[in-house]
Amino acid sequence: MCEPAREVGGDYYDFFPLDEQRLGILIADVSGKGTSAAFYMAELKGLMLSLTRIHRSPRQLLIEADRIISEHLDSRSFITLIYAVLDLSSRRLTYCRAGHTPLIYRSASAGGTRAQVLAPSGLVLGLKIDGGARFRQLLEESELALGAGDVLVLYTDGLSEAMNAASDCFGDARLSALVEEHGHLPFHELRERIVREIEAFTDGAPQHDDMTMILIRVEEATVAYERASGKMGHVIAS
Repeated sequence: MCEPAREVGGDYYDFFPLDEQRLGILIADVSGKGTSAAFYMAELKGLMLSLTRIHRSPRQLLIEADRIISEHLDSRSFITLIYAVLDLSSRRLTYCRAGHTPLIYRSASAGGTRAQVLAPSGLVLGLKIDGGARFRQLLEESELALGAGDVLVLYTDGLSEAMNAASDCFGDARLSALVEEHGHLPFHELRERIVREIEAFTDGAPQHDDMTMILIRVEEATVAYERASGKMGHVIAS
C-alpha cells in the first residue's frame, strides 16, 4: 500500500524479478514531500532498474547507488531505503538498511511468534560526505532464514510517525505489537488491521507524511512453487 500525503509523494516501493528464483524488494523514502521528492524517486527507480541487473549483493548495490545518487541530489536532500533479495529456492532474505525504518519480522516456527524489530546498521544515501567512506563502513548486510508462515513488514516512517492531535507518534513498538498479535491473519486482513489501528490512533488528525507498507508472508513450499510458475513475486508479496 502507498498513500501519499499530497497529490504526489516521495515514498517508493518496487519488486525486481532477478532470475527464476530470486526477487529484489525495495522500499524507499526521500526527504521532503511533493514534486521535488517525487522527481528524486523517479531517478531512483531508473537507477535501481539498472543496478539490480548488475549486483547480486544488496550491500554492493547500495554502495554504487549512493555513489551515483550523491552526484545528483541537492545538499538538503537524502534517501532512506531497504533493499532485499529473496531467494525462493533457499528461502533466504538478504537485505541492507540504509538509514530506513526497521524491518519487522514475525517467525511462525514453534514458540517463535514474537515479532522482532530488525535494524542493521546503515547510513542514508546521498549525504555527500567523505566520498562515501562512512556509508561503506556502516552499511551492514544481513540475512534471514525464512519458514512457512513467517511474516515480514517493511514500511516508511509515515506509519510509525503518524501523529494524533496531541502530537504523539504511533511508533515502531505499536506496529510491532500489531504484527505479533495479528500476524497469523491472512495478509489482506493484517494490512487492514494495521491501517485501521493507525486511523483510530490519529483520530482524524491530518496525514502529515506519505505512508507506504509492504507485507510479505511465506507460504508452504508446495503451494508457493505451484503458484510461482510465471508469477514471480506474486505469491509472497503484496
